[in-house]
Amino acid sequence: MTALTALTERRDITIIAEPTPIRYLDDCARAHPFVKWVGGKRMLVPEIIKRLPTHDFGTYWEPFVGGGAVFFALDSRIKKAVLSDTNLDLAITYQVIRNNLEGLLIALRKLAKRHSKDHYLRIRRETTTEDEVWLAARFIYLNKTCYNGLYRVNRRNEFNVPMGSYRNPTICDEDNLRAASEVLTKASIRSQSFEKSSPRPGDLVYCDPPYHKTFTGYTENGFHMKDQERLRDACLEWQRAGAHIIVSNSDTSFIRDLYADGFAIHQVYGRRSVNCRGSGRGPTPELLIVG
Repeated sequence: MTALTALTERRDITIIAEPTPIRYLDDCARAHPFVKWVGGKRMLVPEIIKRLPTHDFGTYWEPFVGGGAVFFALDSRIKKAVLSDTNLDLAITYQVIRNNLEGLLIALRKLAKRHSKDHYLRIRRETTTEDEVWLAARFIYLNKTCYNGLYRVNRRNEFNVPMGSYRNPTICDEDNLRAASEVLTKASIRSQSFEKSSPRPGDLVYCDPPYHKTFTGYTENGFHMKDQERLRDACLEWQRAGAHIIVSNSDTSFIRDLYADGFAIHQVYGRRSVNCRGSGRGPTPELLIVG
């Protein structure tokens, strides 16, 4: 059984200035996200850290792992993790980085040598492959060379982002990929709905779903208001099971009302990194919901 098959089976306000460099839990995280990701949480890591349990926690669960900024930042506190996402290509890429890094590096070096607009469009047109290493290399290549690192698919699950105007994109970041591979040895990686997460007492669950009223095109099905309600219900269930819950989301009346009972709601300020207008990339109010 291939990995491809296996994965399918199974009002307190804090303004965060953009730090240079970004400060992590211990200022020396071994790895950082290997892909750009819309809504990535590197800017909010300090605020998330403030709301972690003060005691050691059990398994770390991240059901919307995306670029994994929080997972990599908390490396020194995580002993065991379950990382999942409904984006199958992303989950496979995580698995390949952990299990077959050398093959991935070879494929990425080849893609880097051939990079051009024609080559980008040819790779983008590819839609199916049973070669997990090539799928992961394609995923990283497109992410590093497309417009703003945006991952977007249409209703046919076809990647449709135009190429970005980078002079010399870093397609094969070998040092960081090696560090990420090492950190990922402590993680179980799955492609599944958040509802299949099953934390136990003392575990930590961090949820970073597609934000309410923002971009939700990571998969062909999107993420809608009913999905937000399902997530809230899952968080209540995990909370009753004894897990510590942290959720990030948009600061909207819908989300505030959704988590009004049983959770502490904190307003923080992040920075949108993907917007066609520069004016849309400034500090934006967000919520960290803790239970």
